[in-house]
Amino acid sequence: MLRWLFLLMVLANALLFFWYAQKYHFDQSGSQPDFKPSVLRLPSELRAGEQLTPRPRECANFAPLTSEFEASRLVEFLQERGFASEYEAMPPVEDGFRLEYPLPADAEARINVLDELARVGWVPESRDGALVLGSYTSEEAADTMLATLPAAIAEKTRRKSVLRASGDFKVSTSYLVGYEITSEIKQLISDSWPGIKFEKNVCEGVATP
Repeated sequence: MLRWLFLLMVLANALLFFWYAQKYHFDQSGSQPDFKPSVLRLPSELRAGEQLTPRPRECANFAPLTSEFEASRLVEFLQERGFASEYEAMPPVEDGFRLEYPLPADAEARINVLDELARVGWVPESRDGALVLGSYTSEEAADTMLATLPAAIAEKTRRKSVLRASGDFKVSTSYLVGYEITSEIKQLISDSWPGIKFEKNVCEGVATP
């Protein structure tokens, strides 16, 4: 009798152990998500109609640089560190204003305009098909002089910006998001080119590495 009781206890313990082991296994497997590493694929492996999403790109400028030589040095500095870069001359800058009166096509009309200007003390310069009625450092100064002209002349006279070549250059660069120009590199550039500024802008037809 004791022998059968002992065997029943052993069997009960075995069943209890088996049940516990099965429960623990399923609980553990249910609590751990099934992580699958992403797989790199070649463009030829894409399904029909499927497209790769390119990593966004950012663009920026470094300016001003006082010479083409300095601009080329900075381009080389950035390219050595993996940043697509190129330089170009900066656009002309505004350097005052001038008043211009368009020359009439008719010779007699031109003489009448010159006579009227002469009566109020003007001997204008002819340039690019217009009579130049002075150059001024500000819009206010140009408008003040415009107000002194005869009404018929002032009505057709236009204030025009005077542009001059800046003589400066800028370096445009681009990089993938996540691979930005570090603060250490920016500091090196600031130390090597005093006064230079870093400014992000919209990417438009930039070169890529």
